[in-house]
Amino acid sequence: MTAQAAAPRMHASPLGRLFWLRNFMLAGLLLLMLWSEWSIGVRLPWLAMGATLLLLAALNAFTALRLRQPAPARAPEILMHLLADLAGLTVLLLYTGGWANPFVSLLLLPVVMAALLLPAATAWLAGALSIGAYSLVAYVNVPLNIPPEKAFYLHVSGMWFTFAASVIVVVFMVLKLRTQIAERERELAAFREENLRNEQVVAVALTAAGAAHELGTPLNTLALLNESLLAGADDKNREDLALMRTQIERCRTLLHELSRSAQSAAGEAVAADTYLMRLAEEWRLLRPAVEVEAVWTDEKSAPSIQPPASLSQSLINLLNNAADAAPGTVRIEGRIADGGLQIDILDNGPGPAPALRAMAEPGRSSKGGLGLGLFLSNASIENLGGHVTLSERERGGACVSVWLPLRGLQAAPSRPAQPELNK
Repeated sequence: MTAQAAAPRMHASPLGRLFWLRNFMLAGLLLLMLWSEWSIGVRLPWLAMGATLLLLAALNAFTALRLRQPAPARAPEILMHLLADLAGLTVLLLYTGGWANPFVSLLLLPVVMAALLLPAATAWLAGALSIGAYSLVAYVNVPLNIPPEKAFYLHVSGMWFTFAASVIVVVFMVLKLRTQIAERERELAAFREENLRNEQVVAVALTAAGAAHELGTPLNTLALLNESLLAGADDKNREDLALMRTQIERCRTLLHELSRSAQSAAGEAVAADTYLMRLAEEWRLLRPAVEVEAVWTDEKSAPSIQPPASLSQSLINLLNNAADAAPGTVRIEGRIADGGLQIDILDNGPGPAPALRAMAEPGRSSKGGLGLGLFLSNASIENLGGHVTLSERERGGACVSVWLPLRGLQAAPSRPAQPELNK
């Protein structure tokens, strides 16, 4: 792990918080020892206390190396660190007057950290050990040789320092907890929003399935009427009736694919460039007035994929939106990006702002429709592990980028790409 990647863990992880709190504790204790020796004249056992501080500093150096590892620290490891801090504080108190030392309340700090970072049973264990440490220094300690005229001043100063340290730790940890709670609430809100959107998608899918069943009969009736009219039509009307016949057959094909997609999630294996070419040809039948071209722009070979039926319908919805925004030419570009398949749909329309609103929620439409196409497309692509982004083109128009992970689409080894598929 790089230093840049490890830096956030030194602040955000439980072990990282212990690392920084131990740094502050060591610095504060060292300053207190120097102040007591030089300002008040207290003779301290520097050998024992210095060795204890060095051991805690070595532990913190090891902690800094541990934080560079990707694996998070578990409760037993955090408990060992807290017990090491408790042991270090106990040794320092043993050589500085025991429970008569005004800094004896520092034994509460490991208990507070254990209560915040560890499970209940482990926190109670840390509390019991802290009580045992306090009891130990009450009966086993080395009294300090303090000048009588400065004893009260030292005691009051120590109480002030202990109170200040407790305030800093409490405020620091409570603010961290508030931040964590706020993050959890944001995650929960996003989860609820996603569930709501999935429920909307399911509701629309159920409605579509019912509509597909009901539309079968009227489409068959229209096909029969079209055949009857086409048989007796003159040359002037024959072309329009033939186009009508094509669109009726297209509707019947879509209904058939809708029923089939409920039984099979993935389609046949096909190269990505060929898939885009077929998609363009299929969409041209729906929008004959719009010019469409599909191009594979990557130098790498086009991978073989198994696109589900929902992906094709999602891309057709996006193509329809592009054609509605700028009737004329729509361009489809495919390539490999970030280990996945990226499909860009480019138009010359006013930009992506209306489309963004339509993707956010159903029922919004800038062209008088139901506004479900983009919403369902975005939801379907996200269910496949991908995402949709919209951006403005430099020369005007919008670019809708669809990215999908290859692991969910790949079916077989790739073959050489066809640089330009269809114009």
